[in-house]
Amino acid sequence: MLNSASIKLVNSSRFAQRFIRPRYDSYCFSNLPATIQFLLTGNGQSALPLDVFGDLPTQYDTVVLFFIDAFGWRFFEKYADKYELLKTFMAEGVVSKMTSQFPSTTAAHVTCIHTGLNVGQSGVYEWNYYEPLVNDIISPLTFSFAGEKFTRDTIKNSGIAPQLFPAPDLLPDLTSWH
Repeated sequence: MLNSASIKLVNSSRFAQRFIRPRYDSYCFSNLPATIQFLLTGNGQSALPLDVFGDLPTQYDTVVLFFIDAFGWRFFEKYADKYELLKTFMAEGVVSKMTSQFPSTTAAHVTCIHTGLNVGQSGVYEWNYYEPLVNDIISPLTFSFAGEKFTRDTIKNSGIAPQLFPAPDLLPDLTSWH
């Protein structure tokens, strides 16, 4: 089933022909981690609107997240009738249209899904960014100063300890909740 409320709200968030304002208050990617935590633990509330569940339960022992990078709504619309998995989502679940964070980069979204922090909270918005601790632009994935291609761990000499994410990883919390 298509969640028509999500489609209507996201479509109304368009502010230029090519731009849609992120709906951090409702149907936004950044609300997935808290919603998954709610589904697994029953604690708190869903960060996504409850209509994303339709008539489905709101507590589970297992949640599987399919994170298909760059598979936006236009691709869902194009392929929903072609592939069995997408047909199953439509027939047995609820498909909701959501907004990306801004900027809509892989780095921002991977960090969000692991930490539960939106891009404004984590500060990770791209593969290279300014890090005040070293007063330079870094590539956090390789723990190197930006521009040092094929060289890893060059920040080690600065005395800063490597940290993959800006906050504790949610995954250990979710695997040990029961």
